[in-house]
Amino acid sequence: MVLHADGNSFYASCEQIYRPDLRGKPVAVLSNNDGIIIALNKEAKACGIKRGDPYFKVRDICEWKGITIFSSNYTLYADISRRITSIYMEYAPDIEEYSIDESFLFFDDCNWSIKDYEEIGFDLKRRIAKEVGIPICIGAAPTKTLAKLYNKKAKEHGGVFVYNPREVDALLESVDCGTIWGIGPARAKKLQLHGIENALMLKHMPLCDAKRLLTIQGFATVQELNGIRSVEKVTREKKDIITSSRQFSIKVYDMATIECAMVEYTEIAVERLRQQNCECQAVQVTISTCNYYSDDTDSQYSNAAIVQLPRLTSYTPDIVNAARLALPYIFRSGYGYKVVMITLLEIMPAQYQGWLWVDPKEDIKKKRLMDAVDEITATCGRHSITLAKSWAVDGWQMKREFLSPCVTTDILVVPGVK
Repeated sequence: MVLHADGNSFYASCEQIYRPDLRGKPVAVLSNNDGIIIALNKEAKACGIKRGDPYFKVRDICEWKGITIFSSNYTLYADISRRITSIYMEYAPDIEEYSIDESFLFFDDCNWSIKDYEEIGFDLKRRIAKEVGIPICIGAAPTKTLAKLYNKKAKEHGGVFVYNPREVDALLESVDCGTIWGIGPARAKKLQLHGIENALMLKHMPLCDAKRLLTIQGFATVQELNGIRSVEKVTREKKDIITSSRQFSIKVYDMATIECAMVEYTEIAVERLRQQNCECQAVQVTISTCNYYSDDTDSQYSNAAIVQLPRLTSYTPDIVNAARLALPYIFRSGYGYKVVMITLLEIMPAQYQGWLWVDPKEDIKKKRLMDAVDEITATCGRHSITLAKSWAVDGWQMKREFLSPCVTTDILVVPGVK
């Protein structure tokens, strides 16, 4: 059996943990630079706003309806996700972290009853609500596709819904194809043109037709609806290219400010590089005005440069210094820049390779330093330790007008208990 656990309105629920005054009230979370609504709870949906709405268009509605707005606080969300995952690992022999708020729990060798899985589901739901403060829903079924469907229906069954072979066909008949994981609106329309009106009809669709109309993914979906495991656990592959970029909150005209942003984004990229236990031998720096839709071609400019490193490395200062060498060659004065992007190239698995011109003890010291930095940032937040250059100039950072405190990673803002 596979359990699919999903945090309800996850970002909004994370914001409510340390704001008990907001429980049961409308809450919405904005994207980078406070651009669009990316998450909202059911109370906010009832007010008439939806995911994807530009905030400037619905600001008046939010103020009128009393919707509390937050800037995205990914440090908080990631830490809450880790806490939830640690509880999942106490229950399941194997788990797959599908996203920050979703996980699949595999119980492949457990021959338990429907009641057993219901007890596990409700116990998980109670523990996470009590120990973390996040409401979750759980769907249990023989395959990942069915588990996702049962999770969607879990709210109608107290938050936990377990597969019953005698009732599954009735459920599938009541569900349109677009609801099924991996189908979506476009494929649902194509199926409708061929007379497939609901998920039960999709289940009984000949596999040759499923492959012809929906490719191999559709073939797997039909198998999964029949209770045959075809979508296996996803293992996160190491990336061949790592990119880090954000839009500035304002247009930036001087190279010193762009360099500060470049240093921070390089730090983020190299941290991801070490997380997958890899090293790189080249870094690309890209800057752009992002005026693609402007009629004034004189205000548009973008350029990039690649710097080769002497050898493979994941040592942040070395890669930052290489990126700093590229910037003067591509910067042009007079333009208002909105983006700097760092791309790490020629990525290989980390393995010690001595270099004739470097004392091996220096390499050991560098590795220990990076291990310490990663441990500190994992415990205390990304900006708890950083290169001084990234803070030399202020004002370019993302617009985060409604950012909540990082209460789980910053000791200075931990709530007090009276």
